[in-house]
Amino acid sequence: MSLHLLGIRHHGPGSSRNILESLAAIEPDIILIEGPPEGESMLQWVAHEQMKPPVALLAYVPDNPRRAVFYPFTTFSPEWNAIKYALANKIPVRFIDMPLVHSLATGGAEEPMPETETAETEDEPIDPDPAKAEQTFEQLKRNPMSYLAALAGFEDAEEWWEQSFELAHKPGQVFEAVEAAVTALREELPLKEDREEEIREAFMRKAIRTAEREMYTRIAVVCGAWHVPALHRKAKQKDDDALLKNLPKVKVDTTWIPWTNDRLSYESGYGAGVQSPGWYAHSWQHADDNGALWLAHTARIFRANKVDISSAHIIEAVRLANALAGLRSLARPGLKEFSEATLAVMCMGDEILMRLINKELIVGRELGEIPEGTPQAPVQRDLEQQVKKLRMKISNEEKLMKLDLREESDLQKSILLHRLQAIDVAWGNPRVTSGKGTFKEEWAICWFPELTIDLLEKAPWGNTVEAAATRYLADRAAKCTRLDEITLLVQKALPADLQNAVRNIMRRMDELAAGTSDTLVLMDAFAPLVQVSRYGNVRKTDLATVGLIMTAIFYRITAGLPPGCTNIDDDQAATMAEKIKQVTQSVLLLEDPALKGAWLETMKKITGLQQTAPMVHGCCCKILYDAGVLGNSEMEAEFSKALSVNNSPGASANWLEGFLKDAATVLILDDDIWGIVNGWLLALDEAVFMQVVPLLRRTFAVYTNTEKRKIAPRAARGGGEQKATQAQYDIDT
Repeated sequence: MSLHLLGIRHHGPGSSRNILESLAAIEPDIILIEGPPEGESMLQWVAHEQMKPPVALLAYVPDNPRRAVFYPFTTFSPEWNAIKYALANKIPVRFIDMPLVHSLATGGAEEPMPETETAETEDEPIDPDPAKAEQTFEQLKRNPMSYLAALAGFEDAEEWWEQSFELAHKPGQVFEAVEAAVTALREELPLKEDREEEIREAFMRKAIRTAEREMYTRIAVVCGAWHVPALHRKAKQKDDDALLKNLPKVKVDTTWIPWTNDRLSYESGYGAGVQSPGWYAHSWQHADDNGALWLAHTARIFRANKVDISSAHIIEAVRLANALAGLRSLARPGLKEFSEATLAVMCMGDEILMRLINKELIVGRELGEIPEGTPQAPVQRDLEQQVKKLRMKISNEEKLMKLDLREESDLQKSILLHRLQAIDVAWGNPRVTSGKGTFKEEWAICWFPELTIDLLEKAPWGNTVEAAATRYLADRAAKCTRLDEITLLVQKALPADLQNAVRNIMRRMDELAAGTSDTLVLMDAFAPLVQVSRYGNVRKTDLATVGLIMTAIFYRITAGLPPGCTNIDDDQAATMAEKIKQVTQSVLLLEDPALKGAWLETMKKITGLQQTAPMVHGCCCKILYDAGVLGNSEMEAEFSKALSVNNSPGASANWLEGFLKDAATVLILDDDIWGIVNGWLLALDEAVFMQVVPLLRRTFAVYTNTEKRKIAPRAARGGGEQKATQAQYDIDT
């Protein structure tokens, strides 16, 4: 019996090449791979012709999909190539890492991505002084080779590994060197005990013993280089069994999902913080490239983005990269040398252009594909079928999608995107469209692998997107305690064409509306219902129930609003004025004479109450003036009362803000209103005027620059030169 331990770097193309050469030489009768045993049933799909990396093996707890882990694979992953070799040669292949039924059972229930971490920045260089190893334990655990890289004089562990092992061509010697280096690292450094690591390695040794008992004679083990010494160590079986005793367990499901290059930097499962998957893919496909092909790809990207690059640039960059490798005593240039040559020759030192190369080439935009029929949760399969039926495309590049809801195909796309929004799967995000048409929508759509977790989280609610959205919204509605909360659910349910959810939501809304006396809450609920009522007919939805509840809420508002506008402070008055404006716009949008008349009567009641807050009073006067209820003479009388010298300057300024805020057109075009305001300002003595100026600034602050420029000349004309100058300055600033 022979045991061959092949220590690799996850996602290393050189490691993949060495693995394949070693397996061909060993001719194993079983291959054991560091990976979750729960994923073995999914390995048959690796050989499928429609399987296109990058992909990820997703393992999750069905009752809590947020407790999950990804195992990404790409074309240059050593594990991926070992699996393909085993399947092609009909050799048994097993995963031997710690079962996820245990590891996910011990993870925090509220962790959104257990064991997931984004390595967006390079690790800090490790101090090779052994006395300081304890301080760098966590960094060593994440990337143990960083210590050896520091000893070799490299600041970047990835660069050191690439030069020392990825570009080597003698696999036997490479694996021996890796084992010797890691063995010395684990023996010499005073690293503290890591129970989870000990348990993982105990499971791996247990799997090796099992293979030996089953009489396999040539066993190949593909694992992270860090584990090789522990697997060679002759640990006692009873000690390992003691470690593995009484571990907690939880149910785990697995599936394949498409992955992306930029997500390969995630340190989850096989994630190794790979910052340059595009470069690794190139190294895997073109092992003998001296840089000419890589830099030609670089030039092509620059040219596609209107940057002039000639063949001379490519030639000089190749020469510079090889010269840098020679100066650094390297066998051949790597990514660092090519990037520096690109920056110097093609970018002329401009690092902004290098960001383009990093995004498009060094990282890349690859999105994997999985075969049809791959085991999935029912809701996943339903989404996949709908996407295919509607001829939509899942992509990791953001694209704008314009929809015309009068077209049945576009309407169905909109319904699907809205249903996903309803269950918090944000594949598409709606954009504000130009124009006033109600039949147009614009979406920014972009798929991220993490959205699969969001979708799986809703799997218990139903086997289809429609069923899951219906039950999920109904459950949320039952838990709502405020009317303004549930109106948002109506806005989600109606465009998603979820009629059963709408009925459940409306019943709950009716209950909450009947028990709500807070006028502000009622006003917050009214505007969304008006939008639904006004625009819902484009989707051919039944709005009768919406209309009944909306009308009931409206009359509760008119009953409670007048007393709610009295004896309130300035902040409350500002909030109330904004709410009144919103309801006014909604009432006008409905074009219902009865509701409009009732609303204007309510405005008259508010202005007739002596204790009405000045800002609210001014706001209501403006509404009545715009509606023609108050003519010029009545408006002049209101101004006279509000801006009387008998009132405090603050109260007058607040009233003026209520009237003029968001109403620059009145000052520009209405000479009567202008004359009243201008006369009031000129009549103030200097001390009072200076007190009022800060309050007036709030009013003019919301005006556009164009509006201010039109008002300023009017302020500059007229009596009171000092006040006019100050007023013009305040308007301009």
